[in-house]
Amino acid sequence: MGTQRAIMYDRTGDPGELHISTVPVPSPTEERALLEVHAVGINPYDVKVLTGAAPRDAAFPRGIGSDVAGIILALGDDTSAFQVGDAVMGWGLNTLREQLVVRTSSVARVPTGLPLDTAAALVTPSIAATACLRAVPVSTDDVVLVPGASGSVGWIIAQLATRAGARVIGTTGAASHDRLAAAGITPIPYGSELAPALTKTLDGAALTAVLGAATGDVIRIALDAGTAPERIVTLAGDETASEFGVVSADTGRRTIDQVSTVAELVAAGVIEFDVTATYALTETPAAFEAVRSGHGGKIVVHPQR
Repeated sequence: MGTQRAIMYDRTGDPGELHISTVPVPSPTEERALLEVHAVGINPYDVKVLTGAAPRDAAFPRGIGSDVAGIILALGDDTSAFQVGDAVMGWGLNTLREQLVVRTSSVARVPTGLPLDTAAALVTPSIAATACLRAVPVSTDDVVLVPGASGSVGWIIAQLATRAGARVIGTTGAASHDRLAAAGITPIPYGSELAPALTKTLDGAALTAVLGAATGDVIRIALDAGTAPERIVTLAGDETASEFGVVSADTGRRTIDQVSTVAELVAAGVIEFDVTATYALTETPAAFEAVRSGHGGKIVVHPQR
């Protein structure tokens, strides 16, 4: 059994707790594949795990990371759907390492033409976005508000809702107004300007759905605008949903088809999705710091660097 580099941490805390360790390379067993990891998407949830805001029961030292894209190096039994050399994307446990064993039910082939960086970055945002639209499907009859429409999850939601024929309004900063408008999404400001901007944009139309990272203020504004609580889906968690009587997006009931569906659309150029920056494995603390700041965009780490 060989060894590999992996990101570990010995206690919860800030990104400075992350360090490189040498760990064994595992062998794939039944319904599992060994990947050469080429890209790992870093998500806000990963930062919560590191800081302890999202508790884990695993003993220290711990690995970290969940989204992954890479090349299959070896296969266990009952894995006939894949071949050695396939490029795949999906999720696993402690993905920030050079080689990783994953369940074959948790990965899908990377669509032709889709870069591995983009594939890894898409995983969690695809699951979150499709969970919202699964909870409240939209159509040409809908006017939809997407909070944080320029963020990775909101951007996918807004584009998918537009593709379904809905009229989509998205909150965003001024720097992203043109990008949203070019995609057929009406940009409006967030914060204290949101309520009057939404009223002006609706111009008497009914707001029929809210999808995405809706927090208390956004939910209150939507309810005041007459949106039915069962048509408001939030990614802010069960506690927020319960407080306002709205729907909590079920991201735990995930399938690899959710990822594949979005990946195919991105590969075909039907919707857009960009990686903001990439980091080497040795730069993982900086990658986590960029995500923690909230201004880093979509961040990917390359474990082979």
